[in-house]
Amino acid sequence: MRTLGSLIVFGSFAFAQLAAAQPAIVGADYTAAFPLPVAPGQLITLIVDGLASPLPGPARAPAGSLPNTLAGISAIFRQVTNLSAPVLEVLPFSTCSIPLPSPCGSLVAVTIQIPFEIQTFCAECAQPGVPAYLAIAQNGTIGELVSVTPLPNKVHLLTSCDTLVSGLMPQPLTGGLPCAPLVMHGAGKKVSAANPAHSGEELVAYAVGLGQTVEPQATGQALNISAPTSTLYGVDFNYRPNALATKPTGPGTNQIPPPTPNAIYPMPLFTGTTPGFVGLYQINFTVPQAPVGLPPCVDYTTAGPFANVVQSNLTVSVGSAYSFDGAGICVQPGS
Repeated sequence: MRTLGSLIVFGSFAFAQLAAAQPAIVGADYTAAFPLPVAPGQLITLIVDGLASPLPGPARAPAGSLPNTLAGISAIFRQVTNLSAPVLEVLPFSTCSIPLPSPCGSLVAVTIQIPFEIQTFCAECAQPGVPAYLAIAQNGTIGELVSVTPLPNKVHLLTSCDTLVSGLMPQPLTGGLPCAPLVMHGAGKKVSAANPAHSGEELVAYAVGLGQTVEPQATGQALNISAPTSTLYGVDFNYRPNALATKPTGPGTNQIPPPTPNAIYPMPLFTGTTPGFVGLYQINFTVPQAPVGLPPCVDYTTAGPFANVVQSNLTVSVGSAYSFDGAGICVQPGS
C-alpha cells in the first residue's frame, strides 16, 4: 500500500454571521451547510468565535495519539451522552485576511476528530437519526451547542488549500482557478500539468470523512497499518476538461457485501486509513485508458488571470449513498 510521507494542507472557510459572547462555532472548512454534516473519525476544522482573551496561541498536537485538550481548548460531541472529540490543532487568525462584510476580528481555527463512537443515520438499515450537537470548550467552560447531522461518511478529497494539518492560512488561488487536489504518483510526487498521470497508472488520492473501518478504529489513535473502510465506495471517471464531481452509480451503500452481489460496479482498488496518521484516508485507483483526442492540461502558472484553460482533463469522483467528492487531475494524452 502506497502512503504519503508528509502532508501539509490548509483550506477554504465557510462562515456564519454570529455575534458570540462565549465560545461559538461560526463555520467550518470545506462545507457551508448548517447543521454541519459529520462522519465517524472525520477531521474537520471548526471556526470559533467568542473565546476569552488572551486567545490561545498556535498549538499542534505531537505525532501519535491526539489529546482531548490542547492549549486549553477541547471539543464535546453530545449525543445521548457526551463524547470527547480529540484536538489536532488550535490556530488563532485575523479575519482581515479573509473577505468578510464585518470589521476585522479574531477567530480561532480548531481542528478536531469526530468520535468513531457516534450514532449515524442509516436509511437502508432503518436506523433513524439521533439528535447530535457539537460544542467547543475553553478551560472546561462549554460554549454554545451547534446542531450536526451524523452520517456514515462525509467524503472530502483533500486539496492544497484544506485546513487540516498545516499552520498556514488559505493559499491564494492563482488566476482564480480551484485548488489543486492531493493526488499522488506512486513515487509520492503530486499529479499536475507538468507531471501528468498515464493510462493504467495506479494513483493515490488523500481524503477525510470516509467513516468507520472493517476493524473498528479508536478515536484519536494513529495505527501503523492500513484498515479498509466498512463502506464500499464507487468511483466515476469523467474524461472532460474541468468537469465537476459526479456521484458514482455504485455500489454506494454502507453494507458488505453490496445488496446486488452479482453486479459489477466500478470501484477503487482500495479505500482505507493511511498508516501513521489520525483521520487520514487514502483512495488507490487505476487511471482508465485516455480517449483519442484528449486535450492536454495547461500549467496554471503560465496562464493569465482567470484564463479559460484546461486545468484538468480527468475528474475522478468517489462516493457512497451519503456523500461524494471529486478531484480534477491531468492525464497525458495518448498514454
